[in-house]
Amino acid sequence: MMFKTKRNIYMLYFYIFFAQLFFDRALWVIYLGDRGMTFGQIGLLEAFLHLAIVLFEVPTGMIADLYGRKVSLVIGNVFSILYGLFMMISGTFSIFTLAFLSMGMMVTFHSGAEQAFAYDTLKNENREKDYTKVIGSMTALALLSLSLAKFLGGFMADISWGWVYGTTIFTHILALIPLFLLKEPEREKTEDIGGRWYNQWVHQFKLGVVVWRENPVIHRPVVLFILASAVMVIIVFYGQEYFIQLGYSSVVVGALFTVEGLLGVVMAKIAYKVEKRFEFFNILHYGLGLFLLFFILFIFAMDWAILLSFLFLAQLLSLFEPIFSSFVQNLLKSNVRSTFFSLIGLMESFIIMISFPLFGFAIERTGFTNGFAGLLLIFFTGAASFLIVQKLRKN
Repeated sequence: MMFKTKRNIYMLYFYIFFAQLFFDRALWVIYLGDRGMTFGQIGLLEAFLHLAIVLFEVPTGMIADLYGRKVSLVIGNVFSILYGLFMMISGTFSIFTLAFLSMGMMVTFHSGAEQAFAYDTLKNENREKDYTKVIGSMTALALLSLSLAKFLGGFMADISWGWVYGTTIFTHILALIPLFLLKEPEREKTEDIGGRWYNQWVHQFKLGVVVWRENPVIHRPVVLFILASAVMVIIVFYGQEYFIQLGYSSVVVGALFTVEGLLGVVMAKIAYKVEKRFEFFNILHYGLGLFLLFFILFIFAMDWAILLSFLFLAQLLSLFEPIFSSFVQNLLKSNVRSTFFSLIGLMESFIIMISFPLFGFAIERTGFTNGFAGLLLIFFTGAASFLIVQKLRKN
């Protein structure tokens, strides 16, 4: 059993490495611009991605819980291949839409399934305490792989965009190999309530809602994590063009995101040590304060300080994500792990779906500085309002 546990974890590591090799991640906004897309259209494409997540996040999470995490991961990887194919052949908004819908479907099938697979594999050996370390290694490996892809992508783009997306398709075909070698871990299964298939799905969804209702201790970290993650998605993706406008070349932008990813590897690897040393809610609150500080510096600093602030912002989330995942996983049963994390992903994507295109249209009219300042105000207002309401309810 110990051998099977180790093999599962190692195969999961190999899969994650290949599955994160998206060679356009630091350049796709530039690519779409080269293909004639405006900021508004780019925002709409990202919105379509998150529309797919909003519509299918929870159903696909339930697929992972009801039919197996391996099934969910294989289907998700097929959508990764479709994304690369549509991006490579596309020159029109409609085909780009299919590409981003495919990416959204990939996210939904992967969301929660990787973490649930790892946690249940460890749980079968009573090694749940190692989860933060393992998920930190998974996150670190994903960031390392993505950093490598961003770095190489910049050079590939100088040759041909066909190299960028052709290589993406090839590596995601390779990702299927370790997936097929995974052995589905034993897990608690949802009771069969009979009736038609959709009755079982409705029951599964209700189980996820029950977790939220019966565990108020997770409300604060979940809401703050969702808000901060949504903000970082906007900063990261629009930051590509922002850095170009500041005068940096596409190679430099690729290098910057490579450094960001490599630093994230370190943060993810030390996350379990931070978790052992500090109380969870202290990490949450001090992290929120630092996030606001570096967000302000990112907007109003000059030259190199903007890049430095961006790197610090990204590292805060890289450090916190494994700790957050471990905190929530410890409160869940196996039959609802993917479902509940899909609910978290659903809310995050709903926020991004609305805010991403609005931010795109806003910066077309007001510029990046005013756009980021507005985003900061919305984030601060949303976080502060939630914390105040929660405190009033306790009193």
